[in-house]
Amino acid sequence: MIMQEIALIVSAVITAAFMLMCLTTDLRERMIYVFPCYLLIPLWMMVGVASSEKAVMIGIILVIHIMAYLLFRITGIWGDGDSDIFLLYGVVFMSFMTQIRPECGIGLYIVAELIGMVVALFTSFLIGVVEALIKKRKLTKNSSIAVVPGFSIVIIAMIAGLIFGR
Repeated sequence: MIMQEIALIVSAVITAAFMLMCLTTDLRERMIYVFPCYLLIPLWMMVGVASSEKAVMIGIILVIHIMAYLLFRITGIWGDGDSDIFLLYGVVFMSFMTQIRPECGIGLYIVAELIGMVVALFTSFLIGVVEALIKKRKLTKNSSIAVVPGFSIVIIAMIAGLIFGR
């Protein structure tokens, strides 16, 4: 139990710092450094699995996220870094839900995750509007809006909920 708490706190601190870095670099340069994602994703998978007794549900969730991740990477719908952050969002959300709402079923889980994604994308849109105002650019359907800042804010909020909401 103590090792799970230590793993959660270490994962939380490293992920929050990484998300803040991603938020600023994506706004400034429209790119992020994703190498830490490749370390954080399996770490959060372990945290989620260790904190839950729903191995089948977690397996289904991970398969769905990995399939969506691969689809995003293959089709190029999102940038590669955006896809990596999406997968990180998925595993952090899995850990969040298995600890905050361990009794929830797959239906409620899917609805809650989709709501989280909508909040992240809407937050990204609001940040994009503010960014366009600051840079005095017109926001059109072809404008580039960084999606990582919204996901960064939602991931940090989930981490705060994990640490302080239990």
